[in-house]
Amino acid sequence: MSEPIRDALIIGRPAIELDTPALYIDLDRMDENIRRVASLADSAGFELRPHVKTHKTPPIAHLQVAAGAVGVTAAKLGEAEVMAEAGVRDIFIAHLIVGEPKLRRLRALARSCGMAVGVDLPEHAEILSAAFRDEEHPLDVLIEVDTGQGRQGRPTTREAVRVAEIVHTLPQLRLRGIFTHEGQDYEASSPEALAASARKAQTFMVETAEAIREATGRTCRVSVGSTPSLYQAMMNGADAGYLPGIDEVRAGTYIFCDAAMAGILGHTDWCAASVLTMVVNRPAPDRWIIDAGAKALSIDMRSEGTLLHTKGLGIVEDEPGAVITSLSDEHGVIKAKNSSGKQIGDKIRIIPTHICPTVNLYDAVYAGRNGVVEAIWPVAARGRTR
Repeated sequence: MSEPIRDALIIGRPAIELDTPALYIDLDRMDENIRRVASLADSAGFELRPHVKTHKTPPIAHLQVAAGAVGVTAAKLGEAEVMAEAGVRDIFIAHLIVGEPKLRRLRALARSCGMAVGVDLPEHAEILSAAFRDEEHPLDVLIEVDTGQGRQGRPTTREAVRVAEIVHTLPQLRLRGIFTHEGQDYEASSPEALAASARKAQTFMVETAEAIREATGRTCRVSVGSTPSLYQAMMNGADAGYLPGIDEVRAGTYIFCDAAMAGILGHTDWCAASVLTMVVNRPAPDRWIIDAGAKALSIDMRSEGTLLHTKGLGIVEDEPGAVITSLSDEHGVIKAKNSSGKQIGDKIRIIPTHICPTVNLYDAVYAGRNGVVEAIWPVAARGRTR
């Protein structure tokens, strides 16, 4: 029996019957995550452009758009191509497009849907302007601003203004606004520190956009993106969470949540994604071996002392005394002194520490309600890192 036929037979069956390891999505929780964030966007007055790098799955992107998202954010050109092929019509690539092969693909993609891309330095804008010189329509760009993560982006308002002025002089480019990923939020050590970090980043973005408007006489939208910031807005209320002048939010992880994000919330009730795995060995009473290793679970660890830090490499559901202590390629090791005593052949669920790279490890996700599989969705953008 072929693999697709075997997989199809699981629809309508309990998810616990899935072969392992398998990535399972609780649709009730995911739907509520979508609704919850759409409601916040309505009340706070921003537009939502969720990041698809978390799920990489077109049916989920369509659910987000149907709930009110204005479009999606992609991490790479390959992800954007998958989403466009699936009918998503408004895409922002929060990355720098450099090199003729990618520029050729970008031109083709921009002819098929609404497109925008990020720029950092004037050189990036000049590259895009030259690449689009013979195109019928200009390309929208957003200038990346570094609000504290220290990865890339203009670190001062003055530098961002200068790039904006240059963009406005270049043919075939249209400045949409500025964007940031306030990734420093992930290092917050307390709810108060998280709220302060989000507020500082937003203040800098709003002030920078206003400086660009004054210098150029043009509009300048403000786009931010961080699930920790999104969660602190939910906990503190829309008015406390987002400043006036924030036009767009591009969070991604909220769609599934994960073990790290549960550290902000203080619970796992919003965690919609889990990896079903099997105990394949029990070499000692307090040590289990599972068939989910680093090729089935992300090995990312959030910094100790932060809200997002987890004990171990994921949360073992319904086993509070169990800790995933290590992952090799195909094996996971769980220490479980105070466990209920899982035996060889028993299945357990793991909430991954970092869901985004975990999803990228799977060809498909199994989606269901009340523990029963309803659908199998290909992770169509898996491996699209170009």
